[in-house]
Amino acid sequence: MSSVFLSFVGQQDPVSDKTREDGSIVSLIRHLLTEGQTIDHVFLLFTRGEKGTQERAELTKAWLLEEDWPFLAHSITLQAVEEALSQDPINQLLAVQVARQAVIMMQQQYSGASLELNGSSGTPAMKSAWSILQATGDVRHGRVWQVRNPADMQLGQARVFRNDVNALKNEFDSQVIQQQIKDYNYSGAGVTLQASNLDQAILLALLQSGFYRLSFDFDRAFNCLEGVAHLTQPELANWRQDLSALRQKDPKAILKEIYFNGLIRLRNQRYADFLVSVFQLQEQLLDYLVNHRLGLNVSGERSQTALSWQRINQVDQGKLRQYLKTYRLPKGGALDLDNGISRYVLLAIVEYDAQLAALVPHLKDLNRYCELRNRLVHGAEGVSAIADEAQLLTTLHKLMKQVVGTPTLNPFDRFNQQLCEWLQGGQS
Repeated sequence: MSSVFLSFVGQQDPVSDKTREDGSIVSLIRHLLTEGQTIDHVFLLFTRGEKGTQERAELTKAWLLEEDWPFLAHSITLQAVEEALSQDPINQLLAVQVARQAVIMMQQQYSGASLELNGSSGTPAMKSAWSILQATGDVRHGRVWQVRNPADMQLGQARVFRNDVNALKNEFDSQVIQQQIKDYNYSGAGVTLQASNLDQAILLALLQSGFYRLSFDFDRAFNCLEGVAHLTQPELANWRQDLSALRQKDPKAILKEIYFNGLIRLRNQRYADFLVSVFQLQEQLLDYLVNHRLGLNVSGERSQTALSWQRINQVDQGKLRQYLKTYRLPKGGALDLDNGISRYVLLAIVEYDAQLAALVPHLKDLNRYCELRNRLVHGAEGVSAIADEAQLLTTLHKLMKQVVGTPTLNPFDRFNQQLCEWLQGGQS
């Protein structure tokens, strides 16, 4: 792969006046060429002024051109840094800003080329600027190098060696991504992952699957797994099974999904969205009890209204119909038996059946939260906390336990644990 060489110019370039040893620029370029690296361009930054390095930069260019190296005059650029850095060459912020501009320019001019960054020339601020840019992700394809002073070398040490901070950056990126995963922020984790140097293909597919599942787009969530079908981790197998059931609209699977999704919204303090989940859960619970437990096969769709009422009227030779006529709503008034099948009609049907009597108090407890949700939706009200949160969670847990069985560990939490383990220990 071709590369571009970037460096500040120091007082020891191209050759040290004291030791007569090659400076870091010449030493590093010689090392790279010896290793078979192709260098398309050398970009050197110098300071102006009485103590500046402009003369050193010009000497370095002349030295490079005199060597038997594949450089032409137009492939070596000397550029003065901003006046502010020339006047204050130990200013870290200014050094990083100048280095970033050079990196951006070279990345645009030589798209796809690797950057070879010399961390051994210039002031300490200039030397460290390249590592800082690598740590912040501004250098996606590049290497930071150090050149040792020959007088300070120990036995067995190489004169030129890489000093990348990619490992440290990867650690930081991994920690950020893990926290985003624990917060169920799969979209944000995907963005962070793509801006990192971490292995991406498998994790991106799984993060996208998590995002789509959390959005109730089960088909897309399942399709994201096509490229990772070879993975055999138990949690991923469970994840696939869950998605298969959800795609088939298994009623118990849907109930569990709404329940766990709601808990995630509550944990992330998305209270308005949590109340929407409570509303959805009550509706789906009532629908499940009436249509699957009692087998009435009624629907809230307008096109099915007449047929649904016909089926209701036939239950117990019309006794259910009579019960519904006398039923009173929580705030008073009667049910509307001439229009669609509302959740209050379904609740009354559940209350009519003695086998489901134990569920009725819990279902009614949800009503005030459902009414709060309606006020939020229709009245543009806000909510920053859930009153009697612990009691509500207990109610939801009891309903789920009695209708679909005791809820197990949230599948998203198991999924998150698997992803974090991969980030911590490497993918397999």
